[in-house]
Amino acid sequence: MKIKISLLAALSCLTLTIAVAGLLEAVSNPAVNAVQTTIAQRANQRINPDEPIDITLNERFSLENSLTRIKQIQGALTSFRTLTEKSKTALGQRAIASVGNTDVETQTLGFTNWVGAVEGTTRQQNFQIKKLEFELAKKQFEDKQVSQAVLNQKRTAYQQAQREFQNFLNSFRIAD
Repeated sequence: MKIKISLLAALSCLTLTIAVAGLLEAVSNPAVNAVQTTIAQRANQRINPDEPIDITLNERFSLENSLTRIKQIQGALTSFRTLTEKSKTALGQRAIASVGNTDVETQTLGFTNWVGAVEGTTRQQNFQIKKLEFELAKKQFEDKQVSQAVLNQKRTAYQQAQREFQNFLNSFRIAD
């Protein structure tokens, strides 16, 4: 039985999901929560009968969950690479090639770069959102709409996201 795996399509969907998740997760003001609810209602979404939409949007699509899933995908790709190598002698190069995504270039360069691009996008979007939230909080503080504690919380979140993104950039390498 031939199995065709399209990792590129899966990673594209994952990138889109992570982008939406980052936008929805990072913003914690009532107006945005109302937009989330409206989006869910408008689409009449019930993604899973066992999971309320709030859990889907705020936990499943959270930054932390996305980063955990990226590590799992990276592990699965590493396993696929190992399985490909072990299967070559038993199945032959022609059978392995017919599966797709089994060439050395895809498995060494592609897998590494694909996962890195998704993680980088996720971390960059989180940083950008936290920066915008902090800038908004500064303006709201000037207008006496939020307290010093809220401003400090947004500053801390922004600084943490900035450090995390910078650490990622410092360790990121493009495989070529």
